[in-house]
Amino acid sequence: MDHLSAIFATVVTVLAAIAVIGALVFAVVWEVCAIRRTLAAYRAAVGRPPTDEDFWRHQRALAGPK
Repeated sequence: MDHLSAIFATVVTVLAAIAVIGALVFAVVWEVCAIRRTLAAYRAAVGRPPTDEDFWRHQRALAGPK
């Protein structure tokens, strides 16, 4: 019976290790995707010329109520 409990402990340990590694991989992939989305949004915002609406929005922000 002692041999069976050792096998069970080994299987549980291996499954736990796989779960931890999977969670770490998931977190790294999630962060890489978040960084890519942020960079894409930044490039899209910087790449377009300012419009009249952007100009007036900026003016209202500077001359708001005191």
